[in-house]
Amino acid sequence: MQRIICIWFPFLESERLIRQNHDLALKPFALIMREANRAFISALSRNAENMGFAPGMSLADVRAAAPDMLYYDADPMQDIRCLQGLLRWASRFTPRVSRGGGHNLYLDITGASHLFGGEDTLLDTLETQLKNFGFTARLALADSKAAVWGFAHFGKSKSNITAKILQEAANDLPVEALRLSYASTALCQRLGIRKIEDLVVLPRVALTKRIGLEGINRLDRFFGRSPEVTEFARHRKRLIEEAQFFDPLATNAGVEAALEELLEKLCQRLSGMQQGIRKARLQLERVDHETMSFFIQLTRPSIDVNLLKRLFLHHFEQIDVGFGIDRLILIAEQAAPLSFHQLSLENTKTQNREQDKERLINELSNMVGYRYIHRFFPADSHIPERAFSREAALYASRSQRWISSSGKRPLRILKKPVSVLLSDGIEKRAPETVFWHGHKCHLTPLSGPERIEPDWWRDDPDWRNGPRDYWWAKTHFGALFWLYRVSDGMKTQWFVHGLGS
Repeated sequence: MQRIICIWFPFLESERLIRQNHDLALKPFALIMREANRAFISALSRNAENMGFAPGMSLADVRAAAPDMLYYDADPMQDIRCLQGLLRWASRFTPRVSRGGGHNLYLDITGASHLFGGEDTLLDTLETQLKNFGFTARLALADSKAAVWGFAHFGKSKSNITAKILQEAANDLPVEALRLSYASTALCQRLGIRKIEDLVVLPRVALTKRIGLEGINRLDRFFGRSPEVTEFARHRKRLIEEAQFFDPLATNAGVEAALEELLEKLCQRLSGMQQGIRKARLQLERVDHETMSFFIQLTRPSIDVNLLKRLFLHHFEQIDVGFGIDRLILIAEQAAPLSFHQLSLENTKTQNREQDKERLINELSNMVGYRYIHRFFPADSHIPERAFSREAALYASRSQRWISSSGKRPLRILKKPVSVLLSDGIEKRAPETVFWHGHKCHLTPLSGPERIEPDWWRDDPDWRNGPRDYWWAKTHFGALFWLYRVSDGMKTQWFVHGLGS
């Protein structure tokens, strides 16, 4: 039988602020949110709630009733980060921890409670530690996620509900403990159904007629007759090395030496795991509490200390040591199994060429940004602009070979063909003169025509004029033009679609 603990934090937002400013502990205050032109209360401190205020009230009404109350802007992202920190703390009791909707944590302690002295002792331990952290927590323990949520929110704190007493214990809970929709809850109130006991005694057919299938489904989940899937967070061991300095580092050279030492330690750990770094972060903390972070990424996992250090050095010109750096943290954000290659005497040159190419991609991607360094791969199309695809070089893992087409293709395809000449009649050979960006160019035809047909199944506006005839021609200043013509029977228009070298 599964055993789940629910921890509900009813004052998470306000207690998070109190942890940052202890002077707020005895003062009533509220957190506000704004939507369009309306400001309303999103959360209250315990003292403010005791004054009779509730979340959802308008800011104007609360200010009129309590002009001396303090107000702060709500910060949902900080609340989520706080809950994530609590989730990591809870993982010391069980690896199966989940964050539910609202400010709830779920801990699957099936088969683990005896490690902490039993279920009741574990509930006491959780409540005590959270109280020491400054958080009010309501806890419950039951066999299903739905039941444990209901008891945590509407039952006695630290309720330990077993299957034998579930039915009896649930009778006094309000129907809100089933997490019914607002409409279904309102309907129950109109029908005089106040408690779960009032729903349980109704025949299932009558219950379905009155409040629909939702009531049946929620009851089945509450009593464990219908399973409720819970995704528990996956925790992985963080690969971190850090160093602290009593004498802050005042130069980039000192940071470089400390970085090399951290890289050696981290790579040694990874080597034992047969893993390498794909992505790493270096965090520098100054004595004035300012923090700087730099990332590096690699095409394949590596534990080459010199390579990793060289990639980090590209960011060193951005370092501002200020009054000194007293802490360095090196984190392997992404690690992967090391790949091994069989050396071949016959293909040594090819292997060296591939390694040089990877080294170049690593250097360029970390210097200017991986979004700006691309590799091109062949695509299954004879249409010039669709005959290739482009991917970030750092992540490109394909090794497709380019297959020679029947005709020569330009090194550079223009995204939009450039019109260079409009002539009368139908021309059957490349023109001798064109106008390239306002300049007159004399052409010497080299080859052509090569006819390319459009895809008949694709409605492409750029190819609605039908087949194109392509020529290669050389300009008087040495450039190579790949141009084609479009004719309507009366006039012929010439376009440059690509450039050669």
